[in-house]
Amino acid sequence: MRLRAGQALIGGAFVGPVVIDVAAGVITRVRPATGEETVDYEANEGVVTAGLIDLQVNGSFGVDVATAGEPEWHTLLAGLASRGVTSVEPTIITAPLPDLTQALCRVDQAQRTFADQPVARVLGAHLEGPFISPEKKGAHRAECMALPTHENLDALLSVSAARESLLTVTLAPELPGALEATRRLTAEGYIVAVGHTDATAAQVHAAGDAGATMTTHVFNAQRPLKPREPGVPGAVLTDDRFFVGTIIDGQHLTPSVVSLVLRTAGRRMVGVTDAIVTAGLDAGVWHSFGGQPVANDVTGLGRRRDGTIAGAGVVLDEAVRRMIAAGLDSAAILSACTESAARSLGRSDIGHIAEGAAADLVHWSSDWTPSSVWVRGRNVQRQSDPTDNAPERKSHSQ
Repeated sequence: MRLRAGQALIGGAFVGPVVIDVAAGVITRVRPATGEETVDYEANEGVVTAGLIDLQVNGSFGVDVATAGEPEWHTLLAGLASRGVTSVEPTIITAPLPDLTQALCRVDQAQRTFADQPVARVLGAHLEGPFISPEKKGAHRAECMALPTHENLDALLSVSAARESLLTVTLAPELPGALEATRRLTAEGYIVAVGHTDATAAQVHAAGDAGATMTTHVFNAQRPLKPREPGVPGAVLTDDRFFVGTIIDGQHLTPSVVSLVLRTAGRRMVGVTDAIVTAGLDAGVWHSFGGQPVANDVTGLGRRRDGTIAGAGVVLDEAVRRMIAAGLDSAAILSACTESAARSLGRSDIGHIAEGAAADLVHWSSDWTPSSVWVRGRNVQRQSDPTDNAPERKSHSQ
């Protein structure tokens, strides 16, 4: 395949026109366009980017990754891909340890089953709990939380499929044994994120010393930034060792706070949704998530019956549109969801338009809707578009 783009996001900036050559699912060449090339796809208007990468997806379209079987995984991964999300880190929240091990095994199976299909690739699992603080539990069940002891880690990873599928573990660094667990997990090749934590800034920096490199949804469910105690946000925004996961649905954080993170962390900011089972569904449709009921409100926030926020009810393409509509720089927001997300995983083979990278590409129309998507160079069939639960959408120039 040969694609010509009027503008493409490369190295954090829109450049072009360019021609992108693809063979065997990989980008083989990126070069300036002359206008005389014979191409298979013309993207004169809008922009072309690498496929979106969402590192925090608990579910979408009525599917919960913790309990999904093969048909549900296909619904989820095909639906995400049609919306421009070409790589995903399925996220499993706090539950009893045996249930978490089983969920990790299901992620491993999905990763293998859909590896060669034109759907969102499964990068590995993000375990968000049970090693978190009851003081900052959010929508997690406190009775299922546990300390990150050697014995609990052994129990969690007792099955090889669970060990293989795990990619990221969210930890509260102030918990007894958390720093030792961080050293162990990072030594074994896992990513450790600080999150759902009442840690002081000093404790967060200590986690960085132990190998932690990621932040789970900055500002949400963590000790806040204060004048004489920087808390978790103050620590990770000023410590270059940390990438900063940031929910960009426009509800968990106002766009002005997202702008603050972007201005402070720059290319360390990683845009995520924290999407849950209700993402893409109408308001008021109840599902079970983490053992408790949840439904979207009219803004696209997933809430428990008592009003507790449980996660986002939108997919990452809608979150991108919301940030651009709020006036944030489109190249910076898209980079946070592609290039920066890939770098936080230590990967250059996804999230980048570059020679040797996977041909995961999105052509965005002028209203920032994915008009064409490719995974491994194969065109993704557009799914019927679920309700976005979004404010009225406006067209914005780049």
